[in-house]
Amino acid sequence: MAAGSAKKKTTGTRRRNRPSPRQRLLDSATNLFTTEGIRVIGIDRILREADVAKASLYSLFGSKDALVIAYLESLDERYRQTWIDRTQDLPDVEDKILAFFDIAIAEEPGKDFRGSYFQNAANEYPKPETESEFGIAAACMAHRQWIHRTMTELLTKKNGYPSATQANQLLIFLDGGLAGARFVRSVSPLETARDLARQMLLAPPADYSI
Repeated sequence: MAAGSAKKKTTGTRRRNRPSPRQRLLDSATNLFTTEGIRVIGIDRILREADVAKASLYSLFGSKDALVIAYLESLDERYRQTWIDRTQDLPDVEDKILAFFDIAIAEEPGKDFRGSYFQNAANEYPKPETESEFGIAAACMAHRQWIHRTMTELLTKKNGYPSATQANQLLIFLDGGLAGARFVRSVSPLETARDLARQMLLAPPADYSI
């Protein structure tokens, strides 16, 4: 009797501590989408891994595409916080910008060199057709725009003039480094990209006063 009560108590505690159905769906989707891709993963597989009923998925998200958007927004939020945590005590603009490259160098081996999840998702929806597919593309673009905007603001502060063009160049370095690292399964392309970015950042700003 006592043993049965203890077992019921343990089971009840486990259930109370279990993540919500929404979080379980998001966690399962994140695991599957990041490791295998988005389009190849069906709803039923996500439901099995999350241990959630189909009705819950549709009541919480409405569709698989909406779940994909939530997955991308969650990754973006996590990425932004990682950058903020890494840079909050860095005094130099250059180091704050190079942190984008440092994050990629630190994370890619643990991601099995899968590259940018946002680039990967965008590649799966090259020609959006439905409203929800346009939403997926927009979620990917929002991540890139945030990085570009952050770089531009930092560079403008450093240079003393609008610096969106230089931010474009640095972002191309980051894009290329991520793509190269995925291709050769090594952080070497990212380290090269960081070196190129550092050389650009150390060059004196253009003088437009003449």
